Amino acid sequence: MAETEDQFQEEVLKLFAEEGLEWVGQIKTALQELEKGAPPEREPKLYSIVVSSLTNLMGSAATVDLAALQKLTLAMLPLIQAMQSKKLAPKPEHFATVRQGLALLASAVQVLDTAESKTVVIGNLESIMQLQADHIQRVVSKLQGVAPSPPKEDAFKERKFLAMVVEALLELKHARPSSLEPSRNLIEFVLRRLHRMLDQETTGITAAAVSSLLHQIEGLDERFLGEIQQRLTAVTKVLKDLKSAGGKPETQKRNLQDALREISFLYEVARDVGAMAIAQFLHGLEILLLEVVYKGVALSPQRVDGVSSRVEAIIAMTKHWVEMGRAEKAAIEKALASLLDESLARK
Repeated sequence: MAETEDQFQEEVLKLFAEEGLEWVGQIKTALQELEKGAPPEREPKLYSIVVSSLTNLMGSAATVDLAALQKLTLAMLPLIQAMQSKKLAPKPEHFATVRQGLALLASAVQVLDTAESKTVVIGNLESIMQLQADHIQRVVSKLQGVAPSPPKEDAFKERKFLAMVVEALLELKHARPSSLEPSRNLIEFVLRRLHRMLDQETTGITAAAVSSLLHQIEGLDERFLGEIQQRLTAVTKVLKDLKSAGGKPETQKRNLQDALREISFLYEVARDVGAMAIAQFLHGLEILLLEVVYKGVALSPQRVDGVSSRVEAIIAMTKHWVEMGRAEKAAIEKALASLLDESLARK
């Protein structure tokens, strides 16, 4: 089970790294133009790109428990905002500090993107990032004209924002007819993830964090469907070989064991993404094949056809489950639109 959870976490971190590289690239491009001396009329747009990309990166880091990376991003924002508001006249040393912080962020995201085992490197990466975040905070705090945001006020605003998000989600949940809740409830899944984020001391529940969470859920749904289609197609091939009685008994047994591993993996992933009905179907299929492999239970051709039909049903169920997720995600985004737009407009 631990191995399967790690595999699922790898997918989550991969999504974060892909997003992170895009945001870091946007920051780098805008920063280079600012440092070279952008036209005055273009400066507000460039600063807005830097601030929004940093905020998005910070929110996304919160959804994958990267507290130190989030802290480093937060350490850079006061300096950028002071330069943006003209409270601080930009100087080469200011841009140098921002570039240093950006280089650290880029390096961390790049390590995650290229690491074969992201869950293995994340511990060491967080320790290093913590030291780097402390360093950037000290450098920024010594600069004249930079006033860090008051943490207590920020925490109060974030709690208030979270309360409004939760209230809007609960209203949406109660407004939905019960007939529309047969096999998926994305609202409850989002609520659980938000409260998990809140349990982290350094995590801020911002509009960017909520938007990033919804984006990640959509990405995980698509990857889950891809895993189901790929792995169950391999299982179907094993069943066809079993029906035709082709190959040696020991080869058939080995193939069935491989099929069991695929099903076991999908079962754990289905539970992780909240697809409980699909997980139950997979569990039933797993039990049946365990009896075939280890108890020597023989399956007639008709019974094999029945099992194959169950596999096809699971694929169809998953497609429907993902479609339901898209519809519910759209409903959630609509319910939260005014909150998210208002919160982002204040940035």
